Formats: sequence, C-alpha cells, structure tokens
Amino acid sequence: MSDPYTIQEHESFDRGTLHQADFEELKIHASKSPVLQRTASGGVAAANYVGILTTRRGTVVEILPKIDLGSEADSNYETTRRLFLRMLRCWRRFEKVPKLPESGIRAVRRFPMLEVFVRQFLDGLNTLTRGGLARRYIPVEQNLPYLRGRLLFRDQIRENLVNRARFYVAHGELSVNRPANRLIHSALARLKLLVRYTENRRLLRLLGQLMEVAEVPQAANPRADWQRHRVDRSMPHYGPVMQWVGLFLFGHGLATYSGRYRNLSLLFPMERVFEDFVAHSFRRWQSGYRVAAQSPQKPLARIENQPAFMMKPDISLRKGDRVAFILDAKWKEIDTLSEDPKHGINQDDLYQLYAYAKGNGCDTVALVYPQTQAFTSALRYRLLDDVTLLCLPFDVASPETSIESSIRTLEA
Repeated sequence: MSDPYTIQEHESFDRGTLHQADFEELKIHASKSPVLQRTASGGVAAANYVGILTTRRGTVVEILPKIDLGSEADSNYETTRRLFLRMLRCWRRFEKVPKLPESGIRAVRRFPMLEVFVRQFLDGLNTLTRGGLARRYIPVEQNLPYLRGRLLFRDQIRENLVNRARFYVAHGELSVNRPANRLIHSALARLKLLVRYTENRRLLRLLGQLMEVAEVPQAANPRADWQRHRVDRSMPHYGPVMQWVGLFLFGHGLATYSGRYRNLSLLFPMERVFEDFVAHSFRRWQSGYRVAAQSPQKPLARIENQPAFMMKPDISLRKGDRVAFILDAKWKEIDTLSEDPKHGINQDDLYQLYAYAKGNGCDTVALVYPQTQAFTSALRYRLLDDVTLLCLPFDVASPETSIESSIRTLEA
C-alpha cells in the first residue's frame, strides 16, 4: 500500500510521482466532475474542493486548502491540516456527526485526513458495540420437537402427519442481521483496504472480527439496505455512526465522483466551509449583534406578483429587527499590494452586495476574504447612493482577533 499523495488547492498533479493508471483515471474524472480540473498542458489540477479521494488502485489522494501561513514553516502540512479540521467542525452538513475535539485534532494532525475521519467513525462504533448491536425480530418457520410460536396447520399436516412428536411453527427470532449492521460491516471492509495508521488498523480488525463473531454479514446490496435501514427510538446511538457509514459508502452530502466507478471520496467545497467558519466565528467571538446565516431571504424581483431571484446573504449582523451589516465570505485570495484598484475582486460580487444593501436598507456591506501576506488590512470602497463596501481580511488561524478587528472596522 503506497503512501497518500498530498496536494493543495489548484496545484497540478505530478505525472512522475503518481502511477500512470492513477493519473489517467484522474484525467477522466476531471472531465466529468468539478472537484478536479484539466490544465492547459493536458494535465490535471485540484480545484477548490478539499478532502480525500481514492482511485481504483487504492491510492489515497489528499487535497488540502491553500492557507497562507506567512513565514511559518509547515512541515508535512501539519498546521494546514489542523486549521482545516478546525474549520470543518463548523460545516453545516456535519451537524449530525460528532464534532472532532480539539485534542483529537492535535493528536491526528500528522496523519492524512482519511485517517482522522476513520478514527471518528471507529471511536463511535466502538462505543456503540459496547452497548450491544441492535437486534430485530425476524420471522422464522421451523419444524421443531417442541411447540414455539404459532402452529402452521397446513405445513404441520404435510410434514408431521406420521411423526406427531414434531411441530411445524412460525415464530420471531431476535437477530443482529439487520440493514444498519450489514452496512456497518460493509464500511469496515471497505476501509480496511485504505487505512494505514496502526491504531486505526487495529480497531478495524477488532470491530470486523466482532461483526463476524456476531454473524453479521456484509450488505449484498448496500443501496437497498441504505433505503431500508431506520434509526428508530430503540437505537438512537446508531445515528452518528450511520452518518459516517453514509459518507464512507456513498459520499452522502459531499462532492462525489460520478460514473461507472464510484470510489471513496470525501471532498468538501472550501467556499462553503469558509463561509460557515466565518459565521460560526461571528457568533462565538462577539455579542453585540445577532448573527443569521443565509438570511434575510428576500426576492430581488417579482413577476406577476410572484417572487423571483431570491437574495440570500451569507451572513447578516442584526440589531433588534434592523439589519446593521451584511457580509459575504469568499474563499479567494486578493492582492492589495497590486496597483490595480480592483485588487482581484470580482465585480459581480459588488453588484450582489449592492443589491443586498438596497434590498435590506443597509448602508454598509462587506466581503470577507482569507488573510494573506498580500491582504492584511481592510479595503474601503464607496458604491452608488453612499453604500460603503468593505473588504475584510480573516485570519483562519486567529478567528477571535479577526472578528474583533472586523467589528471595529464595520462600526468605524
């Protein structure tokens, strides 16, 4: 099993390092999925999706975000991985998955993200099995030497007309052979081929043996079992574990490859992860404003009195019923050191923020970008009708400081 191949956003894959079969497979995926992109030279590059993906050969590719750490050395991407995992804890689609604790992030930041996610799943499953696997009654028909359940008269006459010491009966039998358990076993088997971290491999082996001893088969038809499985009131502890199972087997809620070969991929859109991290940081590190995400939602236009083209700001800061400020988070590097007065800002974003301002009676709006060495202090633009547009730097390594600075700039 080869070591994971690590790359950052927008970097090109190295033909000389990747196996030729892996490289050709990634080229095919780049033509079908937005998570990768073709380069002008005929190669393949990462886009703005971050996480892990695997090839049919079992190669694990780790794509990390491009975070400007200044002069700080980042050997083996430890700091980058730690910061991304911290951001990922705030992602809205991880609401039902147990949050990775800060101590856990520090402990596993040296390992590829796949190992981090697998460890979360295994820890949850280990806790689940201590409480016992969920069972259900399944209907069983048997010819027994004693009466149990309900006697089936027609089969009794057919089978036991001569031997009246036996009873052909139907009864319910408690069994662990249910869809959720079969799916868990299938997820363990799939991960066994990809995991390298010693402790994860040990837990995979132990939990796989437990499933075999309990006589839980793997899912013969995983998608059918996923449709049938239910986390009912008798098994609420299954909820978080089944969220991971859905991610590992089907990539539910994440960016996945399409086509004949659907390999394991857990790829997160950095634009959305950054947006949720900024919103979470404003909620946590300031108390002067009420924070609302994707709100307020208002129509930009109407046709025959029907609303159309809804406006949904990333973040709004409210004082009572009034929208004080509207912010949009953009995972994009801008350059305030350039002589171009646009500094790399997308003009369409200005149009959008202007519409938000006019639609909500707000005279100050802001674009929030990641802080880099080329963008360390706020920019201030004056839009039409005295609307102020701010461009705010956000340091993902120091969100508390960034929030304090942003509030001061917004209120200035």
